[in-house]
Amino acid sequence: MTDIAPSAPPRVAFASRPLLIKTYVVLAWITGTAITVLELVALPLKWWAHSPGLGNGLGLVHGMGLYPLYVVVCLVVAFRYRVSIPHMAVMALAGLLPFASPAVAHWTLRHIDKRDAEKAAKAAARARSKAKRPGRPTVPGQAAADSAEPQDVAAGS
Repeated sequence: MTDIAPSAPPRVAFASRPLLIKTYVVLAWITGTAITVLELVALPLKWWAHSPGLGNGLGLVHGMGLYPLYVVVCLVVAFRYRVSIPHMAVMALAGLLPFASPAVAHWTLRHIDKRDAEKAAKAAARARSKAKRPGRPTVPGQAAADSAEPQDVAAGS
């Protein structure tokens, strides 16, 4: 019978995640909320109510502070967890669309969790296969020493 990988990765509590992942998720939510408010509230106020105050302030905070920091954290996460380049691009560009960065952060965490679960399953399978092979030497060169017949020192003299 073959081992079938579960379709959904195991759930990992947010509190038990590494600091880098926590930072990425929190920045994704903050950046996503800021761009959503900017595009769905501040820009319509600027265009229709001729009130640019919120748009100017929030646009500056998002464009000069939050988004560049979010992109840097996305790159660090992508390189640390070996995410593909297209995935990395989606992660970075999600900070420019309303509601996108939290959704992409969730997608990225599921991807990372799934890969970690696959690695753990492969490591467990390797450990099981090593345990099934009895008599396998654990020290390199031990097989040659064990297979050599003992020589009679007295007979050779």
